[in-house]
Amino acid sequence: MDMIPECVWNEIKKVIPIKQPGSVGRPARDAWRVLSGILFIARAGTQWKYLPEIYGPPSTVHGRFIKWVESGVFSEIMHAARQFYQGQEWFDEFWLAIDTSHSKAPFAVEGGKNPTDRGKRGVKRIVVTDRRGAPLAVCVAPSNTHDSKLLKMALEALGIDSVPNYIILTADSAFDAKKLRAHCKKMGIILVASTNVRRRKGVEKIRVKGREVVERTFGIQAWYRGLKICWTKRLDTFLAFLQLASSLQLFRMV
Repeated sequence: MDMIPECVWNEIKKVIPIKQPGSVGRPARDAWRVLSGILFIARAGTQWKYLPEIYGPPSTVHGRFIKWVESGVFSEIMHAARQFYQGQEWFDEFWLAIDTSHSKAPFAVEGGKNPTDRGKRGVKRIVVTDRRGAPLAVCVAPSNTHDSKLLKMALEALGIDSVPNYIILTADSAFDAKKLRAHCKKMGIILVASTNVRRRKGVEKIRVKGREVVERTFGIQAWYRGLKICWTKRLDTFLAFLQLASSLQLFRMV
C-alpha cells in the first residue's frame, strides 16, 4: 500500500482532526490511511469508486475529504509544510517567482473558458516558488481570470503582509503593470516582470531570467493525473489536491 511517508505524517498529523475514543457515533477511520487514500485519488486522477479497499470505503474517504476541505485542513497542511521548509538554514527568502498554468476542467461548475484551449472549460493554477522551485503558495481560479488579478491572491496564500527587507518577485509579462508594482511595493516586494510590449510600446523588451524554475514545478505537478486535468466539480476540492501535492513536494525538497 502506498502510504504517505511516516516522517511527513509526523509533521502534519497535528492539524488533522482525529476523533477521540468514546466519542458519539461511528469510530473514525485511521486518519493516516484516509489521507493516503486522498493522495491516491490525486495521483491517479480516478473516480472515488475505484479507490482500493485498503484505504477504506470510498464513500467514507470521500466524506472525510469533503469535511477536511470545508474546515481548511489542507490549507493548514500547506502552512505546516511551508514552515518546515522555510525553517531550513539554507532557505533563501529574498527571491521568489510566480507563474500560472491551465488545466482542463470538463466538470468544474466554477471553471471558466480557457483562452488557450479554444474556449473550453478550464481552471488556472498560480504558483509562487523560491529559487529551487519549491511551491511556497498555490491558488486556483477560473481559466478566464487574468494573471494580474491573481497576484494579490497568491501573496495572501503566501502569508506576506509586510517584510522587514525587500523581496524580489520575478514574473512574466502578464504581471507587467503599474498597479501591481505599487501593491507589491507597499508590502516590501520588488516586482520584476518581463516587459509587456503591448502595454508599453517603444520600450526596450526585458526578459527576466531565472523564473523558469516555476515551469519545472508545473511539470512535477503534472505527474498527478488529478491535477493535470481537473476532474472535480468544485474549485476548493481541486485546490485541496494541489495543496496536498505541493506540501509533499516541500517535504521531499528538504
